[in-house]
Amino acid sequence: MKKSRKRRSNYSHSRRIHGRTDRFAQILADPKARFKAGTAATTEKNNLKTYIKKPYDNAARIAATVREASVTSGVFAKVIDYYQSILTYNYTIYPVLGNKTYQLDTSGMQDAYTDIAYELRKYNIKYYAPYILKEILIDGVVFLYEVQDSTGSIEYLKMPIDWCKISGQENGVYKYMLDMSKVKSDVVDYLPEEIQNAYTSYQNKSGTDDMDKWYDKKWYFIENGVAFTFDINTLVNDGLAVSPMVGMIIDNLSLQQAKDNVDVKDSLDTVRLIHSKIPLDKDGVPQIDLETAKIFDNAIRTRMPEGVVTVTTPTALDNVPLTGSGNAGAYDTVGKSIEQLFYDLGTSSSLFGGSTTSSNIVKESIKKDAYYLYANFLPLLENYYNSKIALVKTNIDNEWSIKFIRQSNFTLDDDTKRLKEQLSFGGSRLDYMAACGFLPEEIIPKLEFEQKVMNIDSVMVVKPTSNTISGKQAVDSQAGRPTESNPSDDTERINDSQ
Repeated sequence: MKKSRKRRSNYSHSRRIHGRTDRFAQILADPKARFKAGTAATTEKNNLKTYIKKPYDNAARIAATVREASVTSGVFAKVIDYYQSILTYNYTIYPVLGNKTYQLDTSGMQDAYTDIAYELRKYNIKYYAPYILKEILIDGVVFLYEVQDSTGSIEYLKMPIDWCKISGQENGVYKYMLDMSKVKSDVVDYLPEEIQNAYTSYQNKSGTDDMDKWYDKKWYFIENGVAFTFDINTLVNDGLAVSPMVGMIIDNLSLQQAKDNVDVKDSLDTVRLIHSKIPLDKDGVPQIDLETAKIFDNAIRTRMPEGVVTVTTPTALDNVPLTGSGNAGAYDTVGKSIEQLFYDLGTSSSLFGGSTTSSNIVKESIKKDAYYLYANFLPLLENYYNSKIALVKTNIDNEWSIKFIRQSNFTLDDDTKRLKEQLSFGGSRLDYMAACGFLPEEIIPKLEFEQKVMNIDSVMVVKPTSNTISGKQAVDSQAGRPTESNPSDDTERINDSQ
């Protein structure tokens, strides 16, 4: 009963921290797509070149263009999918010493561990972390509002990039502000209560002088929001960032243009002109009227197969093939454009079926991409979730931290093997179990359930094999090759020596 009261107390405390509204489904649903960025993508090279000259001034336009490319460009879409699939997002938690706490409070440590693990479970990390990474790669920065449902689970509402700016950083976590002049009246009722109240204050011009909550009387500092970006320079670039993939958008347009040229070439190579002659008299006057000629022309045109074009004039009948009249190097241009696009993305084309001279190139490319995410993305997640852990009150004085295991799905065996080998030298079993896919909230209950409830060792009896029995057991059980009735001299000599 005591633990039950404690669990309800922690849950109530968590609810007070987040201060969410229970209108969960209404907040997250926007069937009419009214709650989205209003900046359109551009498909003109000259415009893109102008935007890239001042990328932070045109961050919203660049983000819209990159997002369109992530849908229309097969190469770019697959590269985004590839980056999303690199990390395992396996993590572990551990107590921290310091800040005048130099000993572990072991009396309540397991209960505290369980409370922290339970809190992190609400954030559904393995579901949302890949989504956050995708949005960073496309927009350069993602602005999220935290929403808690009636069960305590945390969901995220993505705010339009052209409505927000990063306002600051605290303990490695980015906070942002929202331009209330961009919020439309027809979507306010579907937004969280905090934003509704801010919108009302903005419309009534009341309280906007409070510099702790407002900037320039229209930018509201979001309390329950978080922003993610790889670019720390956003703090000095007006709170904006651009996609790390921005270098590919011009070459992506070149690739699309090259593909269009191939389509033109294919059309020219297959089209055939049928030129029909109108009879003329000796004075060069048509012997049939134009209306009759039009009827004949329509009759022929409707019976021609695809790729054949008819032309009716008072000239001789000709068969004019256009084979070879297109750009003969169109296919080579497409191939070179694809290679350049991969070069801009910083990803080896060999991963996606391109030519390669060594499989080691592919392996090293995967490692490079994984290290990029280890250095840029995982610290962002650790800072964010540590800020949430710090708000959870436990029955001990020690603070807690989360650590994501540095491992890749593409090198999973090697990464896990390294942690397993460290166990022989006093390495962490929790790190190893996390690398094997155990979540913190399942380690203790799963192992206790197997050993104390199921008594699994009595069910899963190890079968005796040469790898599981000792030498003495092998002699006693006469394991091995059966004894022969007429052994050879060599066999007798070996037996005598034992």
